[in-house]
Amino acid sequence: MSGKKNVLSVPVQLDTGMFRDFALFDVLQRQKRWKRPLLFAVLMLAFAAICFSQVGVREGAALLGGVLTAVALGLPLVYFGMFFRSVSLQAKKMGLSTPKSVYRVELGPDGVGMWPAGQQDKAQPAASHDWESVYGAWRTAQAVYLYINATQAYLLPAEEIPGGADAAWTLLGEHLPAEKLHVTR
Repeated sequence: MSGKKNVLSVPVQLDTGMFRDFALFDVLQRQKRWKRPLLFAVLMLAFAAICFSQVGVREGAALLGGVLTAVALGLPLVYFGMFFRSVSLQAKKMGLSTPKSVYRVELGPDGVGMWPAGQQDKAQPAASHDWESVYGAWRTAQAVYLYINATQAYLLPAEEIPGGADAAWTLLGEHLPAEKLHVTR
């Protein structure tokens, strides 16, 4: 891929903050995993409200309403707490407490190439993907996330893209159909 015209080469360095931003985006915005805990909480609170409406009419209604309220609020808090903890542990395991070079991504006429850290001087990418196989691209204020499939993405921080995120987005717009391009702010 290198040596060709219209190739955008992005050396990517990640830190804990960038990794956390991506994890939040992927899980909460793209996959919308906040909906189930919210639905659970709303249902449990509705059942708790029914129980509280029976206080003085049925024995134990206040206790059951209190338990349902605690469960309605507690389980989603535990779910999100464990999510944030796992993101922090993963970032620590990856050694991202200080910015770390993780890979180089090239966007070119034939597709996307990726060279992992330590192999960035090689002629051939460790992974390459033609444009037709790319799952989609999401642009945020801080980065462009290029998904090569539904579960794997290359993170392209805006400040590391030569020409900025606009340059990458323009190039992606030349090669990907509009339904694969998503902008979130």
